Amino acid sequence: MVQGFIQLFGLLFLVTMARLTAQTPDPCLCEDWRTKHPEWIWCDDFESTIPMLDKYFEYGDDQGDFIPMDGVGINDSRGMRVRFQSGEVSAGGFKKSFGRTPSSYIGRHAERPKEDFDEIYWQMSIRRQAGWQGGGGAKLSRATSFATDGWAQGMIAHVWSSGPGDNYLLIDPASGISTDGTLTSTRYNDFDNLRWLGNKRGQTPLFNQANADKWFCVEAHAKLNTPGKSDGIFEFWIDGKLEARHTQLNWHSDWNNDPSHYKINAVFFENYWNAGSPKTQDRYFDNIVISTQRIDCHCIGGDIDEDGIPDAEESTSEAYEVGKDDRKVDSDLDGMFNAAEYLAGTDPLDPSSNFKIATIQKTDNQIEICFSSVMDRSYLLEFSNSLTHPEWKSLPETSTAGNNQERCILLDDQSLSSGYFRLLMQ
Repeated sequence: MVQGFIQLFGLLFLVTMARLTAQTPDPCLCEDWRTKHPEWIWCDDFESTIPMLDKYFEYGDDQGDFIPMDGVGINDSRGMRVRFQSGEVSAGGFKKSFGRTPSSYIGRHAERPKEDFDEIYWQMSIRRQAGWQGGGGAKLSRATSFATDGWAQGMIAHVWSSGPGDNYLLIDPASGISTDGTLTSTRYNDFDNLRWLGNKRGQTPLFNQANADKWFCVEAHAKLNTPGKSDGIFEFWIDGKLEARHTQLNWHSDWNNDPSHYKINAVFFENYWNAGSPKTQDRYFDNIVISTQRIDCHCIGGDIDEDGIPDAEESTSEAYEVGKDDRKVDSDLDGMFNAAEYLAGTDPLDPSSNFKIATIQKTDNQIEICFSSVMDRSYLLEFSNSLTHPEWKSLPETSTAGNNQERCILLDDQSLSSGYFRLLMQ
């Protein structure tokens, strides 16, 4: 709330107040996602009460420690809560299949089961409880190509934690196909028969203590190589910022020349802590999307930093930054925080652009109140005789729309000649 006091002629006191009410941003979540986003393969914001095993081909709830819960998602929505018990290694997970798969078990609830996918993007939002310890907790997610009904894997695009303090995410691509195009993997996680293609670490210390209790959006991208070429891709972003990239990967050699062979057909979301959690603690997932195109974090959650500015706006403006709480930032030092300026429609980088009453003039018969206005906003004056116990009365005749120019309101009611006014923007 922005307020200022002005005294006129020793008799009339006016207060200008901007009541800036944040609008709930369009979160671009999973409602009607197949129609709105035909490029998406799968979307789950966990708002539905459909059982997890009716959506995923495998789901482990770790005896109730990894479950959908109200109030734990972004903006207090429904999300997934995982509780690692002290010393616990595996705390549950779920696996989503899509495209052609080599067995009815893997293909249970598969999306678009007759298609092949050379390239996918997948995304999740993640938050750790305040006071979280121990870094990233190792396994987070992976995309894979199941090549046989015995779970032999043609490729694995791992996203897991590593680096100093285990505070960073890295991508660690592996292939179960030899450089001459032969399937060498014989089972799930057949490490002895995988080709490890070189890991790359991200730049953001996502899992340090300073970043606990904050939502982050993680998006990864895997693209198989053209048969016979080393042009495969694996990369990932945090809150829309590129963290690491591989661009010359030989995932499958020429194995994909055979149209009967399987391509990328599953993504896992995991809670597997190799060393075990140092204490009992919780983390949270929300807004899972698998897509054939970039998803962009602004379409997931709407407002990751919960400052009232949609991430779509923040990601395309120099004035804001996704992940920074603009309710606490005043870039132009004009007394209004950036989030308030966003809601007011003013420029947070221009100190002369702000929401305020410009002039007040009183004559014997009228009061004229002028203020700067912006398009797509409407304004209304309210009046109270006292600020000690205010009873604000709306003045409907003062309702006016903004036009990017100064607007003036004339008041003829002499009963308003002494008291307090506030200007509301709606």
